[in-house]
Amino acid sequence: MNAPMMVDATLQESQKAFYGSGFVAFAAFLGVVSILSYLGILYMTMVVAPNVTQRFSGALRERNVRSFFVGLPVTGSFLLLTALFQQAPILMAVTVLLGGVISVLGLAAASEDIGRRLHWACGKEGTRASHLASGWLVFAFASCVPVLGWFVIFPYVFFSGVGSVVVGAFSRRGPAAPDPKDIEFAKD
Repeated sequence: MNAPMMVDATLQESQKAFYGSGFVAFAAFLGVVSILSYLGILYMTMVVAPNVTQRFSGALRERNVRSFFVGLPVTGSFLLLTALFQQAPILMAVTVLLGGVISVLGLAAASEDIGRRLHWACGKEGTRASHLASGWLVFAFASCVPVLGWFVIFPYVFFSGVGSVVVGAFSRRGPAAPDPKDIEFAKD
């Protein structure tokens, strides 16, 4: 091989590497933007239905194991209904929409619970909005970790959040008080 052909091959490999790294950078940027956009959606659930998200977050905080085991069949039933309704687009759209709403409410409750526990572990108090933001960011970025985040953190938090919607909706207690006493911040 002569020198110009070797330089040309090296330039082509460099160009492929450059474009490949550009894709990785764009994908990472898109992931961060998606995480922050979803945080806005979670904030809107807290603004639109504050008592509902507080009730579901309380249900998750008080009965987290039950919420997880309830979330498994609920998620499975939505997946099964979506598969069964593939030939009926309207029923499938209703199922996906209902599953999406329950997922958003569940992730808002789970994020608020994670944030509350995170603030408690740091010895600080915070608002519900700060609990939601810190909990969502910790959960979202922890879910990006290969293997542990994908197969342990994400499923546990997702199923627990979805289950907390069902557990909170069918609990015997009344709606959550506007400013409940929190056992984590109790002053003795």
